[in-house]
Amino acid sequence: MDDKLQGVVLQSIRYGDTSLIVKIYTRSFGLQSYIIKGAFSRASKSRAAFFQPLNVIEFVVSGKNLHSTLGYIKDVQMAFFYQTLFSEMKKSAILMYVAELLSKSLTEQEQNLVLYDFIIHSLQWLDLTEENYANFPLFFTLEMSRFLGFYPKTNESSLPFFDMMEGHFVATVPIHPYYLEGDSAAILSAMLNRDLEKVMQLPLNVVQRRNLLDGIITFMRLHAPFLKNLQSHEVLQSVLG
Repeated sequence: MDDKLQGVVLQSIRYGDTSLIVKIYTRSFGLQSYIIKGAFSRASKSRAAFFQPLNVIEFVVSGKNLHSTLGYIKDVQMAFFYQTLFSEMKKSAILMYVAELLSKSLTEQEQNLVLYDFIIHSLQWLDLTEENYANFPLFFTLEMSRFLGFYPKTNESSLPFFDMMEGHFVATVPIHPYYLEGDSAAILSAMLNRDLEKVMQLPLNVVQRRNLLDGIITFMRLHAPFLKNLQSHEVLQSVLG
């Protein structure tokens, strides 16, 4: 069966001399893996450049069914072209972080249109925004906790400490070391259930961003052990000015 799908590339691994195995989060079937034969061949219509992380592509799958294990992609084209994500250093660092976060987070082989649309719209927003996007990693990471099922509870968000283990704000210091306080707790509270534009308007400095991103990632790791080896945020920290 042949049909056209759309998806966002999460990861590509060279397979043999000329082929690729790619992991794609598809709009129709969630996470899928495919083989692209001859991706490094000059004559190939499925060139390796299409499969850079977070490219959004349209492609044809050939196989027994559309979501068979390691079906073959025999035709591919860009769904749209980014204008700035690959050319601007700060955005490229954010892109690398988002790609790793999604690659480690997305495991479901089933359709989730709300999540898919969130990813696509967020990437398009970042691509088209010329300034005032430094808070984007904070917003995106926090929203991913919503889709993974452990978004912070918003009741009593005016309390001074955020208990990462329990996922809510508390009045006293928790008995364990996994909590936020001070600026980090207050900023997290201000971000909850705010849309992208409002989060971008929060006037944060570089130290506040770094501390809060570290905190949110720790929170994510406590509830999603598969994020334990997340590493690209360390590079990202250098551009969160």
